[in-house]
Amino acid sequence: MKNIIGLVLNILFIKFSFAQTPAEFFYKGDSLYGAKDYKNSALAYAEGIRGKGNDAVLFRYSFCAALWSLANIPDSAFHYLEIISRSDKLSNADVDGIKNDNSFNAVKKDKRWQLIIEKIYQQAKKNSFPQVELIYGKKDGMGLTLVWIKPKVRSNGKAIIHVQSGAWISLSFSNEIQTELVHGYLKKGYSVFVVMHGSQPRYAIPDAINDLKRAVRYIRFNAGKFGIDPNKIGATGFSSGGHLSLILGMADAKIDSLANDPVDRVSSKVQAVAVLYPPTDFLNWGKDSFDILQDKNLIKNVRIGEAFNFRNYDRRARTLNSISDSVQRNKIMKEISPIYSITSDDPPVFIIHGDADGIVPLQQSVSFNAKLKEAGVANKLIVKKGVGHGIEDMLPEYYQFSDWFDKYLR
Repeated sequence: MKNIIGLVLNILFIKFSFAQTPAEFFYKGDSLYGAKDYKNSALAYAEGIRGKGNDAVLFRYSFCAALWSLANIPDSAFHYLEIISRSDKLSNADVDGIKNDNSFNAVKKDKRWQLIIEKIYQQAKKNSFPQVELIYGKKDGMGLTLVWIKPKVRSNGKAIIHVQSGAWISLSFSNEIQTELVHGYLKKGYSVFVVMHGSQPRYAIPDAINDLKRAVRYIRFNAGKFGIDPNKIGATGFSSGGHLSLILGMADAKIDSLANDPVDRVSSKVQAVAVLYPPTDFLNWGKDSFDILQDKNLIKNVRIGEAFNFRNYDRRARTLNSISDSVQRNKIMKEISPIYSITSDDPPVFIIHGDADGIVPLQQSVSFNAKLKEAGVANKLIVKKGVGHGIEDMLPEYYQFSDWFDKYLR
């Protein structure tokens, strides 16, 4: 009888497992990790990876390996580290992340540890692309930086600006940029520029926009140095990075020929855009006449309120003063919403958005795409069914971005 009951339970578990999506397995794994049930967390992650197949990102493998280490099951930890060591998307940044992860302390004394780390390092070295960090501008006594990633194949003379931004926060990197998500561009000969901007809470969205426009001008002005055509620059990003990329696409093409800095005498407009789940209209957030700051749960949970803390600098008093006037604030909200800047001469735009996005409403992309069609601008919108706010379940479609840039940066 016990054997029969056990068999029935196994069958039910298998059915339940097959009914779950990879995202559900990862969510379950994260919950179990929070409860310090490392073995079952690792099992859930393993199922999620199995379900994703070749679309599983490296982070999933490294975290799964770390979970097996925490569960004191070294053979399974080394199994996933071995898989990582064969990836053609592995970078030096990934190696540093694994080496410095205390979750691997349980296996670091194992004789296999140094061997697998060396193997991972050699694979990362083989995969690595030349990277140069550059200062594209200065403000408030600080440098604004970007990382120029060079292709190893012959350059195609085109550039992709990847806006490094989430919740209007631009994270910096200690050593090297991870190249997994820009790998496809580099393999085709694109020069990739990963741009960091001033982040909230210190800087608001208008500040970030000015930073990004400066970055485009810097890249265009130095096109000869970078070996690119100044008229073949594309922009991409996710979420707030997507929003800022659209701003660059919808930017006014006018230039300030009298600017003191020659870099500021060239255009900040890009020639093609491809983005994921971008905010586009802060005055109509999910529905008409409902601005983003009325979404209290979003402001609280994602902590983006300071991105909308618009301020003026009083030179005499040397103080930054928040703008409270509603008319002036709404004017700024409109100016930083790319949907209101669409014109017929704007570049082609490709957007991917999930219909289960709980952070940026799908309406933001649908409305924006409709406006592009009205203006006669080349466009493409893919709506992913049942997908939320995150790139992992969009990878097959995301990999079409390079084809989009191939087509329109001609």
